[in-house]
Amino acid sequence: NIVYSDRKTLGITVTPDKQVLIRSPFNASNNKINSIIQKRLNWISNKLSYFESLPPLAPERKYISGESHYFLGKQYRLKVIKSPWEIVKLKGAYIQVYTMHGNNERIVKILLDNWYLEKAKIRFNNILNSWIQKFHKYRITKPNVIIKKLKKRWGSCSVKGNIILNSDLIKTPVPCINYVIVHELCHLVYRNHDKDYYKLLSTIFPEWAIIKLLIDKQYSFI
Repeated sequence: NIVYSDRKTLGITVTPDKQVLIRSPFNASNNKINSIIQKRLNWISNKLSYFESLPPLAPERKYISGESHYFLGKQYRLKVIKSPWEIVKLKGAYIQVYTMHGNNERIVKILLDNWYLEKAKIRFNNILNSWIQKFHKYRITKPNVIIKKLKKRWGSCSVKGNIILNSDLIKTPVPCINYVIVHELCHLVYRNHDKDYYKLLSTIFPEWAIIKLLIDKQYSFI
């Protein structure tokens, strides 16, 4: 698809749904466009292959019984149970949501999100405590951790030294949580992704590249 606009340069974008979008100046000739596309064919092909390798996007959640949800990398079935109590329990192969509101999508989502958040607070804090010891030589103290929904990141490190973690991270395997927390702790020592940063990350967490590939490819749909 080619979109013409009042711009000076030609840009190529490959979208996750495997569409190739060409943004072109109004005065660009077809020969010019084709020439640039030919030069970028390998890049386009690699991008298409990458998106092809990703798991399909999960359908929009309806929060009804039988729906699949993840916790610590394992898949569970949601079971909504009419009850005078509002509580969520993990039992066998099910995440059971007890609610007096029955199959109310909004209420079930709120209860489930709050359950994930409480589990994340406990799990993330324990994991952080286990890793912070490895940073003592860098004079790093335990940072303040903020857990909330993030649209495009698993985690980030603020200029004030706070670590922000995506609450959905609790749905991924423990090694993935370890990686994201160590990744952000390393930013307390080196702010940028420079040579020194990756040297530190590789020293503290040698298998980081493998785990990053896992979380980016296998759990990007959560």
